[in-house]
Amino acid sequence: MNVIPVAAPARARVHFVDNLRVYLTFVVVLHHVAFAYGDIGGWPNGPQQAQPDAFTGMLDLLAMLNQTFFMGMFFLLSGYVSPRSLDRKGPRRFAVDRLRRLGIPLLIYYLLLRPLFTLPIYLDIPAAEQPPYWRFYLTELDPGIAWFLAVLLLFALVYAAFGRPRPTDPPAQPPGTDAAAGPRSAHVVAFAIGLGGISWLWRLVVPYGAEVLELPSLFYLPQYIALFVVGICAYRYGWLTSLRPRTGLLGAALLAASLVPMVLGGYEVLTESPPPPTDVAQLSFALWDALFATGAILVLLRTFQRFVDVTGRVARFLSDQALAVYVLHGPVIVGVVAVLEGVDTTPVAKFAIALPVGMVLSWTAAALVRKLPGARAAL
Repeated sequence: MNVIPVAAPARARVHFVDNLRVYLTFVVVLHHVAFAYGDIGGWPNGPQQAQPDAFTGMLDLLAMLNQTFFMGMFFLLSGYVSPRSLDRKGPRRFAVDRLRRLGIPLLIYYLLLRPLFTLPIYLDIPAAEQPPYWRFYLTELDPGIAWFLAVLLLFALVYAAFGRPRPTDPPAQPPGTDAAAGPRSAHVVAFAIGLGGISWLWRLVVPYGAEVLELPSLFYLPQYIALFVVGICAYRYGWLTSLRPRTGLLGAALLAASLVPMVLGGYEVLTESPPPPTDVAQLSFALWDALFATGAILVLLRTFQRFVDVTGRVARFLSDQALAVYVLHGPVIVGVVAVLEGVDTTPVAKFAIALPVGMVLSWTAAALVRKLPGARAAL
């Protein structure tokens, strides 16, 4: 992937990045509805089926594939928009702005939305063991969907402390320089393989699927850090605005290549008795994970740059509500799933109903909440 840094105008906005953020928000809602009706668990009122079947298996596969890339891509896009804000505001104002934009939604979730999100957990506790609700409220500290806000806030504050603001966008580098060459295909492949190796080493400490500090996907931390840094570099050197057509082909090749380590033993990690973290199968799975994620991200970037680099009233509406949807959608989906529990129909039909209803209600709730005084400043 050869790209040339292009100096963007100070007020330029890359529409396909906004549209990608909307798409990823849709994927988040889909992911959590799949959690409710699949067999993985991890959702307050899921799984909804007593016995797993082919349908729950499909949802579990969808959730696993989503997990490889979609939150990492959120961190990449967050890294991408950070340098411009740092340049305009300086480190101190940038840090204050991120505390407001991420810290306030985090507090809103913990104080107001977490009780709604975790209510099914409380109601599911046997009556003989059920504590007073106030005690449950104070001790059930599961961050739920808000873990992303907490980790992103930490990344932003670290960037504010160590990032170097620039008064203007960097000038385009002359052809033939290393900066102008950008990440070549070999560099991207090396990045993916290196990320797989580092992820495997990290998972010796935090195994795949483990929850640490109540964070549901800390085993992906190396990917989140790496992609946040890649996002910063992508802005500084204009990588996203100068993607070549073969970027998508490289991504497709990586997706295909990811099957090799999976077939060579990575699949064993997904069995009921996974091998220990030191087993070569865990390394194979980590390589599959990184290759698949890198490929999916490249395909999405090129596809949205080529076909969805547009804006309009609907696109702006969806983009404006994206953060609020992320914060609010958890309790919304919990409510939708709870209502559908009393409906006499198949899990497939319930999923087909819950997904569009959850989408519509989440965006509607976000739009209404953002009309409240002062809400737009934080959401």
